[in-house]
Amino acid sequence: MKYSGEELEISHQKLLIGGDWVAASAQMEVHNPARPRELVGTAAGATAEQADDALMAARRAQREWGRGTFRDRARLLSAALERLDQDLETRAVLFVRENGKTLAEATRELSSVQRRQRLSLQHAAALDAGRQETSDRSVSRIRYKPYGVVVSIVPWNAPVSLGFTQIVSALLAGNAVVLKPPETCPLTLTQTAGLFAQALPKGLLNIVTGLPEVIGETLTAHPAVGKIGFTGSIKSARRILVNASATIKPCALELGGNDPAILLDDVEFGDEMLGALLAASFQMAGQICMAIKRLFVPERRRDALVAGLRKRGARILVGNGLKRSVTMGPVHTRAALERLVSFLDDARERGAEVHPLGTLDPETEGSGGYFRQPSLVTGIADEAPLMAEEQFGPILPIATYANIEEAVARANDTYYGLSASVWGADVSKARSVAEQLEAGQVWINAHGPQAVNHQAPYGGMKQSGGGRKAGIEGVLEFLQTQTITSASAPE
Repeated sequence: MKYSGEELEISHQKLLIGGDWVAASAQMEVHNPARPRELVGTAAGATAEQADDALMAARRAQREWGRGTFRDRARLLSAALERLDQDLETRAVLFVRENGKTLAEATRELSSVQRRQRLSLQHAAALDAGRQETSDRSVSRIRYKPYGVVVSIVPWNAPVSLGFTQIVSALLAGNAVVLKPPETCPLTLTQTAGLFAQALPKGLLNIVTGLPEVIGETLTAHPAVGKIGFTGSIKSARRILVNASATIKPCALELGGNDPAILLDDVEFGDEMLGALLAASFQMAGQICMAIKRLFVPERRRDALVAGLRKRGARILVGNGLKRSVTMGPVHTRAALERLVSFLDDARERGAEVHPLGTLDPETEGSGGYFRQPSLVTGIADEAPLMAEEQFGPILPIATYANIEEAVARANDTYYGLSASVWGADVSKARSVAEQLEAGQVWINAHGPQAVNHQAPYGGMKQSGGGRKAGIEGVLEFLQTQTITSASAPE
């Protein structure tokens, strides 16, 4: 597909509150990261009062919804998920235009929602059953109760996937949801969640687009909110926690990562393995919280690794994601691009060597798009910003180590703890190293979104967040336990 430049502007100038689409007095413009002068569309900008209306509508709808069984809710949610097949190709094109993904990445995210969320629904029977604990003097039944209203605040990098991961688990748990899409990329999620909401009782899923400085405090401090689900930056999470503290409301947080990947001495640099490393580092232009951010390799094997990655990385073509030959799109904002440039400038000043990968599509010239060739960086110290901070873009620093104890210590020397990986031929040895890493999920010979087991829980340690997604733990995240104990007659 060749980009035509004739795609229509998309307008979502209303908010979904109480089952009705409500007009908003303000609008937010959404622009194309590949062609920033192109207006993709406009989205509604809610007021604080409209955010309040959405929360109260959710609270009213939740009362009846929360009385049902988990299996009843699962059946209705399963039927609602079927609607997400509608207009998928059209939504995928819109997703590329407002986000910067490639068409393959956008299509994969949209098409995977049904399959992944049905995995959560399969836990309904176990949740209905609860469990029982018996002592010599009493019998306790442990059951689960919803929080009431859950606010879901979603980031721009994978808004549909991350949004539905929270929405479906929270609804299955018996809560109502107020969803806040990201202000720079709200259109596809609003369309997709709107399709889903049509099959639900009115008011159960509300969609409130708007600026954080206008509606953020209402959504995070309001006493009607039982729990907050947030995926995003540590900086934003701190503000949310301050607001939530006023009413002691819990928060499920998935925050940033500075994910290390440790290559053991026996790892084989085959084409498939090198391709997996590049995908784990540069998928979505490196704008994934669980992407590889730091790569540790034995010193004697560094040059072979760099040579292999450069050869394999020559296949990368950076450009407009609507062009099918393109394998990497732009970064999402100008600020993100400028930050990446500053990281590279700093690395060069410290004496590091930068190795560009792939090529830029000639059609990017003159577009003004936020394009950046992916790069490997060697000879960089751990204290450099590129190693110490989350770059969130297509730059991969490669560090060498002398022994595995050193590699583990340096990998753990960060306030992040989202993900990590260990690569080696001896899986037993790799597992032993994996168990020493301070991260919520660790892969062996794999890394990143394509390696996630969506039947298992995942989430962060340290300042990468608290709470878990996926698995039965992902549903329990939006439930409170209640213990009802009956005294038994003593013997």
